Amino acid sequence: MKERVLVIDDESLIRISLEAGLSDMGYEVATAGNIAQGLAAAERMRPNVILLDNCLEGDVGTDYIEALRHLDEEVRIIMITAYGTVAQAVEAIRRGAYDFVQKPFDLDELNLIIRRGLDELKKDRSLKAVKGKQRELIGNSPATEEIRSQIRLLAKNDNVDLLIRGETGTGKEVVVNMIHYASARQAGPMVKINCSAIPESLLEAELFGYEKGAFTGAVKTKKGLFELAHGGTVFLDEIGEMPLAMQAKLLTFLEDRCFKRVGGLTDIPVDVRVVAATNRRLEDEIAKGNFREDLFYRLNVMQIFIPPLRERVEDIPVIADYYLRHFNQKFSKEIEAIDPAYLGEMRRYYWKGNVRELRNVLEREVLFCEGKTLRGAPLAAFGGGAAPAGVKDLSLGPIDLEAETAAFQRAYIRRALALSGENSTAAAELLGISRFTLKRRMEDEDVRN
Repeated sequence: MKERVLVIDDESLIRISLEAGLSDMGYEVATAGNIAQGLAAAERMRPNVILLDNCLEGDVGTDYIEALRHLDEEVRIIMITAYGTVAQAVEAIRRGAYDFVQKPFDLDELNLIIRRGLDELKKDRSLKAVKGKQRELIGNSPATEEIRSQIRLLAKNDNVDLLIRGETGTGKEVVVNMIHYASARQAGPMVKINCSAIPESLLEAELFGYEKGAFTGAVKTKKGLFELAHGGTVFLDEIGEMPLAMQAKLLTFLEDRCFKRVGGLTDIPVDVRVVAATNRRLEDEIAKGNFREDLFYRLNVMQIFIPPLRERVEDIPVIADYYLRHFNQKFSKEIEAIDPAYLGEMRRYYWKGNVRELRNVLEREVLFCEGKTLRGAPLAAFGGGAAPAGVKDLSLGPIDLEAETAAFQRAYIRRALALSGENSTAAAELLGISRFTLKRRMEDEDVRN
């Protein structure tokens, strides 16, 4: 998508030459012959850069810098004048101009100033949006290698939206960072919003922005995250928590790639990749009426599933070593290794909180470790990591999975029948299956009521 440049100058030859020259360089250009026309054009066009003549007929350009930046505080305003002085340049910068050039100017030099301003804007947005984020998926299990392969594919195809699924703490945000910074969008912003952390009444304004006066307290125009992420990536975390009304608006945006700010009338096109993530089973949320089926299929063009840590135990030693080195540096420690017995306990632990839980455990243990080998307190002492009731410890030896599954199913059926007074219909409702399915499973497992 083209960057937008507005030229405000009362000399028609300057306007014509700049419009032709900058258009040839790939910009979308509009012109205005006076301040009134310029303010109207800026509100309508929302330019990224404004070339503002300082000596307009009856007006001084520097007097209107604040008014132009009030429409968009990020706009880069470059002052141009035939009668520039150091004092004028200092005053222009003080009021919010980005740079100051004198006529006659070289078009190529002016383009360099414009490009520098735009590049700095992108960097500023990116730094605000993501700071110190992990950009490495740690591990060497087949599941992790498969995810890396999918990331490489998606990095090459940077216009494909995708859905990332996995339990809390598995590393969904890390995967988003890897995709963004390996793609052609890496120079653009990577902005994140947690859909569950923002009240429904504010979510639309956060995503799409709002116009001045759109509601009480909207004292100036504010860009939303989609607009700020132009040229980059938007990460919608916990998409399963998004209210239904907002889901409809998101679907419209994904189809059209443009939106209106709250209180606005103008369509604003943007170029962004949308990545959504959830720890919920969205198919179940659709069945409950909590999530739109059409939005699910629109987001699910490409899907990455991150298995829980307990299903990729090969990754645990690698992740543990990574965080050992990380926290050694953080706490100025010199721990050389993790005790093999403690590492074995890590491999057997359930890790309900996944990689995030493992990271927290390592941080505590490294902090309190006094020697060169990390032995650690029993993991059970941290709580929350025990396997669910009835799940056997595989470290004690192999099991008969089919027999264990059948026993688990029989226990649930008997419990449901007991609670329902041996009423098959009511028991089936408790189990979330049909009466016919319950009867068939009772016959298969030899359960009698």
